[in-house]
Amino acid sequence: MKKWIVEFLALIISMSSQNVLHGTEDHLPPVGVEIVQLVEDAYQKGDYNNFLSKLHEQYQNAGKAGALRGIFESAKAAMQITPEKITENRQRYRAGIRVQNQDRNQRLLDAIAANPSLAIVQRIDSIAFFSQSEEESAALIELENLKFHIPETEESTIENQISALETEYYIKSLLLDVGSHHGKTNTDTTNKKIAITLEKLDKMEDAAKKNQNIIWLEKVRNARAAFLSEKAYRIDLNTLNELASGKIAAENSVEEKVKEIMMDYQ
Repeated sequence: MKKWIVEFLALIISMSSQNVLHGTEDHLPPVGVEIVQLVEDAYQKGDYNNFLSKLHEQYQNAGKAGALRGIFESAKAAMQITPEKITENRQRYRAGIRVQNQDRNQRLLDAIAANPSLAIVQRIDSIAFFSQSEEESAALIELENLKFHIPETEESTIENQISALETEYYIKSLLLDVGSHHGKTNTDTTNKKIAITLEKLDKMEDAAKKNQNIIWLEKVRNARAAFLSEKAYRIDLNTLNELASGKIAAENSVEEKVKEIMMDYQ
C-alpha cells in the first residue's frame, strides 16, 4: 500500500470536516429551506453550469480511472471502512444523541414560546420538528454507503452506474473542500455542494429512467427529498451553533437564551 495515497485522502477528509473561518455576522442568515430553494432554483436555471463544468475538468485531471481508484481502495483498507461499518456507526450515533436532542429541542421551544414572531423561531422549528420518512432516510443511507465502492465498469448494471456516480460526486465534493480553503466563503461552499448533489441525483434519475428501473427511480427520488430536507435542517442547526460560538451575534434576550442552550449541548 502506498503511504502517500492514504495520507492524501486523510488530508482531504480532514480538510472537508473543517468549517471555513469567517467573522462575526450582524444578523441571522436566511432560513435553511429558503437557502436550499434558492440554490435549487439557480441550479435549474443553469447558474451553476460553469462551476460544475470546471469541477468536472478538475475531477478528470485527478485521474478518475487510475489514481483515484488507488486512493479509495487503499483508504478503505487502511481505515477498514465498509458499508456495514458506516451503517453501524451511524445507528449508534443517532441512538446516542436522540434523547439528548429531544431535551435540547424542548428547551429551545420553551425559550421561544412567548416570542413566536422572532426570526430565530423559524430555525428552531426547523430543528425541533425535522423528520424524514423511512423510505427517504433508507435511500439516502444506501447512496452514502456506495461512495467507497468503485465498480469495474459503469455500464454493466444500474447498481454499478449509481455506485460510480456516488463515488464520482463524493470525490468532487472533496475537491471543492480543498478549494474552499483558498478564499471561498462558507456560504459559497455550502451552496455549491447543494448544486453538486443536485447534478448527481439528476444523473442518477436519468440512469434509472434509461434502464427502466422503477425501483431505483423511486430510491433516487426519495434520496433527493431526504437530501433537500436534511440540508435545510443542517443549515439551520449550523446557524444555532454559530450563534453559540459567537460567529453570529445575539440580537435580543431570546437569542441570548438560545445561545446558552446550544452551548450546553455543544
